[in-house]
Amino acid sequence: LLEKLNALSFYTKKPPKSLGLEWVKEHVFPLLDTSGIAFEAILRTFTEHIAVQLAKQFSENASVLVTGGGAYNLFLIERLKKLASVEIVVPSPKIVEYKEALIFGLLGVLKLCDEVNCLASVTGASRNHSSGKIFYP
Repeated sequence: LLEKLNALSFYTKKPPKSLGLEWVKEHVFPLLDTSGIAFEAILRTFTEHIAVQLAKQFSENASVLVTGGGAYNLFLIERLKKLASVEIVVPSPKIVEYKEALIFGLLGVLKLCDEVNCLASVTGASRNHSSGKIFYP
């Protein structure tokens, strides 16, 4: 399973690129569904896959600040530290949460102002756009 995941065509594409749910449903979920291995083994293998793919992206002699939900996955962090040739830094939970809140707050403000918050140069989308939906009470 790990070899199949690491061989997905997404990883050979040049940036900009983005993993959409549709692509994951079409290419990743079938690999997981037909693997024939226990759920726990799938989780372990997929975590290794994430760590392998992330470690390939890091520049030499750098440090990487890990935030978001992955920062709380101690096994993922352990595997990153083992596989990466960079320093892996996990900040305090306060910083992890603050950064996430700040980024999503900024995205919300940009949407509210009808400004671009999703760049084609980053995501591989056909054009820049303002992603999200605003609901008024």
